This record gives sequence, C-alpha cells and structure tokens, in this order.
Amino acid sequence: MNTVYFSGKLKKKYKAIDVQNLICTFAKERDIAVQCLDESQTFVDFGIKSEGFCFSVENGWLAEQLIKHEVDDAGKFWRIYELLYEFRSLFTVYKVDDDFGIWADYCYQKEPVVIELRELTEEEAEIRKHLNLSRCTDSCQILLGIIELFMWDKGPFKDEVLGDWFTMIQKIRDEWQRVVPVWLYGIVDTWIYYCMDFRGKPVSEYPENNRKLEAAMRAASCGFTANILHLWGGCSGKLEKDITVFFEYESQKCKRQTGYELDQSFDGVYRYVLSSLDYLGFRIRQQPNYPSEILDASCFDYNSLV
Repeated sequence: MNTVYFSGKLKKKYKAIDVQNLICTFAKERDIAVQCLDESQTFVDFGIKSEGFCFSVENGWLAEQLIKHEVDDAGKFWRIYELLYEFRSLFTVYKVDDDFGIWADYCYQKEPVVIELRELTEEEAEIRKHLNLSRCTDSCQILLGIIELFMWDKGPFKDEVLGDWFTMIQKIRDEWQRVVPVWLYGIVDTWIYYCMDFRGKPVSEYPENNRKLEAAMRAASCGFTANILHLWGGCSGKLEKDITVFFEYESQKCKRQTGYELDQSFDGVYRYVLSSLDYLGFRIRQQPNYPSEILDASCFDYNSLV
C-alpha cells in the first residue's frame, strides 16, 4: 500500500464548491463514484482498495490527508494523481507527496524537462564551511544564508552588519519588493542582479525591459521562493514550471534513496538552486568574499519577521 499526503490553500477567487465541481466533473468523465455530503466534503471511490478519499475544504483550506491506497495492476491508482494534478490551478499553496514517488513521476510525465542535478564543485562546496547550520530548522534558512554570504559586501550592502536581515530587506533593489512577504522574491532577485551573469553578460548591464532576462529572473525568484522558501504565489510561466517539476521529481527520488527530501540538506538545496540557475542561463560571477566570522543561518527566521 502506498501512502499519499495532500493539502492546500485555495486562491481567494475559489470556494469549496469549486473544488467539489472539479471533482464531480473529473469523476463523471471517468465513471468514478462520488458522494457529496455537503459542498465542503466530497468522498471519491477510485475503484481500488484504500482507506477512503475525502476531500474536505474548510475556511479556504483543503484539509491535510494521509491516505493509504492500493497500487493495482490495472492502473486505476493513477486516477488519484490525475485528480490531484487537476487541483493545482485552484491553490496558492499546494502540497502533494507520497511514499512511492508516484506524484513526482506523474508530474514529470506531464511536464517533462531535462535538467541535470549536478554536483557542487570544490569551490562551490566551500561556502558550507562559512555557514553555521547547527540551529537551522528549514531550507529557507539554508538558502538565505547562502545568499547573505554573497551579498553582504556588494552593491548597497557594503555597510551591512552580517546577518542583519532587517537591513537586508530595506536594501532590496526594487522598493515595492520590500513589503511582507514579497521581500522573499526581492532577496532572490537582488542576489541575481548583483552577483550573476546572464548569457555571458552581467545582469546589471541589461536594460530593465529585456524580456528573456525578465522571464528568467521571474522564474528563479518565484521558483526558489515556492520550492525552497515555502511561499507559493502561483506559477509565473514555463521556466518556473520547468524548475518546479524538476524540484518535485528530484525531491521524491532523493526521498526514496535517502529517506530525506531534496530541501532537507545543504547539498540538496544548493545543488537544486545551481542546477536551475544553469538551466535558466545564469552563472554566478565569482564566489563570495567570505567574512572573517561564521554566519549563523538560524538568524534568518522567516516567522519572526511576518
């Protein structure tokens, strides 16, 4: 038996009845049995052995479910993941996972993209020695710690106290991105602007209206914010979709092989970020001018600032 986990937060324009209508339409097209107790609770019988699928929406949230189901020879279990995939457009925050990695495989089949999860070079891996991750609780702190080591002595950050996140937010290059929670996008955007090249030319030397650069930067900012910093704002286009499918696929593969998801280690986070940047056309211009002290990444506590 496989265990599938799912939950989500609806976009403001959608209600519980929209979820139920989608389920009913899906079920009718595939001759699946559905029982609607009310507009917020919908039971679905996928025609296989399972603990029972109840899709319950309360106060704009799809209630978290952990359900065991049969992986049958006839392949009826795929209908579960087809329906979960259909749900994606309704949610701003959406999480699906399963023990066998079926969800990641399904997403990869629907939106295949060839990105290599590359190894870190010796020079790239050195950044780990300058971070104290002993009190780190999530991938958000890992990525923000990495970015801080690149940014602390560049652009408008030259007078910044290392690890002063409040100052960092106030010096994001686009003023509108300094408001909660948009500054998470702004931090990634600023890192790219001051520290990277795009197709062989410094990002800062491009005009602001270069469409290819704008699309790549938006994909990186939104993709990393969703997959690593855990703030999902909806997909911004094909490039973000590519690096998101890549993340989901590699994360599930990592979990099957190691028991841990991709974003639960420094190497996993940084390998994903650098591989995605390569795919989008970015190259980090040079490694950080490391400060004399070790940076404690636990200072980047997102919840303390929102």
